[in-house]
Amino acid sequence: MLETLTHIDTVVTLFLNGLHASWLDPVMFWVSDRFVWIPLYVFVLFIVVKKWKKKSILLIFLVALTFFISEKSCNLLKNSTERYRPSHNTELKHKIHLVKEPKRKLPFFSKTNEELYTGGKYGFPSAHASNAMWFALFVFFFAGNRKTWVLLAIFFWAALLGYSRIYLGVHYWLDVECGYLVGTVCFAMVFGGYSLFVNNKKSKYYDPTRPNERTSNQTQRAKEVSLTLIPK
Repeated sequence: MLETLTHIDTVVTLFLNGLHASWLDPVMFWVSDRFVWIPLYVFVLFIVVKKWKKKSILLIFLVALTFFISEKSCNLLKNSTERYRPSHNTELKHKIHLVKEPKRKLPFFSKTNEELYTGGKYGFPSAHASNAMWFALFVFFFAGNRKTWVLLAIFFWAALLGYSRIYLGVHYWLDVECGYLVGTVCFAMVFGGYSLFVNNKKSKYYDPTRPNERTSNQTQRAKEVSLTLIPK
């Protein structure tokens, strides 16, 4: 069963990786680069602060926590499974398409030579895909007002970023799919767990038999109005 799944994964990976063109190589490299998307992250941060005001501080903390858990989970799985990336698999050496790293001219980049981009040694699951998925879920639920066009746009971005990892030859297809799964679990753990904690805390002090202050005031005003309408 595992051999069949590995074979299917390899076939799909080679097919998707084979859909390459010379003009797409630098495009996919920059799509996959995390620094390129800093303006997007800053824009989402601006929307979150504008929409949630003081509550945005808590949301930013939860985002940082989700990122930390996502990164650590992926690194732990990579070191546990020790599955080589396609770019480091000797059996695929002559089949996989690799891309040269473009020259980086910005001061905070150290690499300037056009060498083949191969990534780290192990690649299961994809941390890029994991981070893209939980970020897409965060944008949809907390910055996009759950609009359909936001859903389509942000998940297209996540899918494009995931595909770029396969295009570059540094991840298998299942590396990316499992990365999406890890990102979803991380988002559910942090934001879903916090939501459950808050709801349980509220229900602990809630007495359904005791009317709240607003209800009591409305009831008192209703009694006053009724007394004025009833003849003495």
